Amino acid sequence: MSYKNPEKTIHERVKDLLGRMTLEEKAGQVNQHLYGWKTYEKQQGTIHLTDYFKDHVRWGKGMGALYGLFRADPWSKVNHVTGIPAEDSWKLANEIQDYVINHSRLGIPVLLAEECPHGHQGLGSISYPTNIGRGNSFNCQLIEDTSRHMAEELAMKGVHLALVSSLDLSRDPRWGRTEECYGEDPYLAAAFNHSIISGFQGEMINDRQLVAQQTVEEIGRRPEQIGVVLKHCVAQGDALGGHNSGAVNLGEREFMEIYHPLLKSAKNAVGIMAAYNDIDGIPCHTNELLFQKLLRQEIGYQGIVMADGTALDRLAPIYGTNEHSAGRALQAGIDLSLWDTTYLTVGSGVEKGIIQQNHLDEAVYRILSVKFMLGLFDRPYTEKPEASYKEKVYSYQQANHQMAAESMTLLKNEGILPLDDCGENLAVIGPNGHALYNQLGDYTAPQTDEALERTIFASIKKQFVHSKAAYAHGCDIRDEKNQEPLMEKAVELAEKSDKIILVLGGSSARNFDMEFFANGAVSSKGVNMDSGENVDVASLALGGRQLALLERLSKLGKPIVTIMIQGRPHEIDIVCQKSAAVITAWYPGQEGGPALAQILAGEVNPSGKLSISYPRSSGQLPVYYYQRAIAMNEDYYDLSGAPLFSFGTGTSYTTLDYQKMTILNPDITKQKVKQGEKLQVEVNVKNIGKRKVKEAILLFVKLKGGDVIQRKKLLRGFEKIEIEPKQTKQVCFELGFDELKYFSAHACFELTEQLTIKVEHLEQSVCLKDN
Repeated sequence: MSYKNPEKTIHERVKDLLGRMTLEEKAGQVNQHLYGWKTYEKQQGTIHLTDYFKDHVRWGKGMGALYGLFRADPWSKVNHVTGIPAEDSWKLANEIQDYVINHSRLGIPVLLAEECPHGHQGLGSISYPTNIGRGNSFNCQLIEDTSRHMAEELAMKGVHLALVSSLDLSRDPRWGRTEECYGEDPYLAAAFNHSIISGFQGEMINDRQLVAQQTVEEIGRRPEQIGVVLKHCVAQGDALGGHNSGAVNLGEREFMEIYHPLLKSAKNAVGIMAAYNDIDGIPCHTNELLFQKLLRQEIGYQGIVMADGTALDRLAPIYGTNEHSAGRALQAGIDLSLWDTTYLTVGSGVEKGIIQQNHLDEAVYRILSVKFMLGLFDRPYTEKPEASYKEKVYSYQQANHQMAAESMTLLKNEGILPLDDCGENLAVIGPNGHALYNQLGDYTAPQTDEALERTIFASIKKQFVHSKAAYAHGCDIRDEKNQEPLMEKAVELAEKSDKIILVLGGSSARNFDMEFFANGAVSSKGVNMDSGENVDVASLALGGRQLALLERLSKLGKPIVTIMIQGRPHEIDIVCQKSAAVITAWYPGQEGGPALAQILAGEVNPSGKLSISYPRSSGQLPVYYYQRAIAMNEDYYDLSGAPLFSFGTGTSYTTLDYQKMTILNPDITKQKVKQGEKLQVEVNVKNIGKRKVKEAILLFVKLKGGDVIQRKKLLRGFEKIEIEPKQTKQVCFELGFDELKYFSAHACFELTEQLTIKVEHLEQSVCLKDN
């Protein structure tokens, strides 16, 4: 049997195996139908595999993939009592794998896939800052390091695929899933995609050689590497009105300029997940142009495409039956289902002639290729971790702490920060001041007692040892009932304090009393959960009595430092007016409290910059910075059209001087750039302050020409550097064809003839001429 011979190429092994498979076995491979946490039961410390699991293995003559074996959260109802301890996860993974292999006629292993939105959504796992904060770091190396740590943690548990949100852009922050986006900018998200893929997968898939042409040994997957499934493809953040999985209307030029670069950045991922939305009326899950022509044929993507949860079941009203829907999805290139019943009809669809056999075979080929590439046929079981799981995960918290610190952005400071630890009375007030789950974001696992103690208030109290910190809740996130006693206690505390640290914002925290849809989105929202999947808002105003609390406190005349804990930008114009300092900490994860306390104390210099334009009001939307430079009155009759804070805003405790920008090769031509040469831009940055700082240097380009209205500016480079006091550093950027091209009026990519380059406050124009 060639498929068992490790000296054969992956293509040879897959073709041999595919030729031996029955229709039932093939149908089983394209199905990821089960909820993983239902496949086992824990009784008096003993784990039993359920009939729910065994029956499906029997149906599919094996199993393609299993999602969420270790998922723990209010939807799954898995907690520390009913779930699997992290250090024992590998045992259950092996038991599942052993059962599937031994109940598959051909011994085909199963892929284990886990949710990893900001760290693994499992017991005992690290919870990192959500993506909207991570985007503020502008730190590709840190993204890669933390991605590698996530991969190592999951690999120790026996997981093969991590589902990671990185393809969405937040172009309307009313959307509840804004927290899952790295921001509004496609260049930033694409750069992070490269870091994520490198961190999770290393060089398993590269541009040098096709996966199918190599042997498993040549692929060289290391035990600590796993495949990453990037989601969602594509344009979910462009839904009309900010509605989750809503309609998306995109022109061809908008799609090619904004989303095509994101698709290219995902080229070497093991997997991509399709998005719920449509694009101009065509559901992504049946969009053959998107997945087959653009992604696979043009870009050269080699991985699998996974459906989103129950998304395929939404197709029947369009195509008539589940079998017709399955046929259209397979034709479009959707290889693997998720929880739906639609792909359960694949076998009958082929028998009836509704589904073409070659479309099913192509999907199975890709799924089997991934299983071979990850080494599952040759090494299907996970070995017991050599090091203690807890010790290993503890070692990752340093990078998590750094990410939390670099995700926080100082928006305003009238000199009050950093705070001195000089024996003052500090009042920590607000609904997010002493609630760890409010710091963690949506899709979060139950936390340990130790983690629950690392709130903002607890961290401030620990940091400022010579001061006296006290806490008052003040008000709830959204609930307006019985708020007056809470506010009175907060005012009473503030009156006796020297400074007020006010912690406001929103919350994506779920609880075990909520109800959920079949895809895991919350259906019966708690009154104080105002962000997360399926929690879209019409207004970005702060909820409940938060502004009333701010007003009451401001009348005391005490200096106020406001911290925003949030998954989306809120309307904070009034907050800025009444606060001496404002920091947006987003959802900063388990290390958010200690990291914030260090920033407040000045031990860490804030270095975040906004990766999303911060609106004054939801009535201004959209305000993303790269809109087209069309001649119009951007202001409204009743409000400025400009955002409150623009993309890239962020200050620190020191002062930087951008001294000089130079085009090193101003005579470069369009022809030379097309041939691979790059325009080189150099800038000098001096730290004229007294504190060391990390600074994200952002390079913007304004394109001209092409018989189209070009965008106001485009991010085309960024680098994060560390600068000592009085030190000057030189940063060099290179702009090649991909950075200077645009979609012209003639529907093809061309090089601009003129462009303006801007680094912060420095600006220079250059003309690219033909030879």
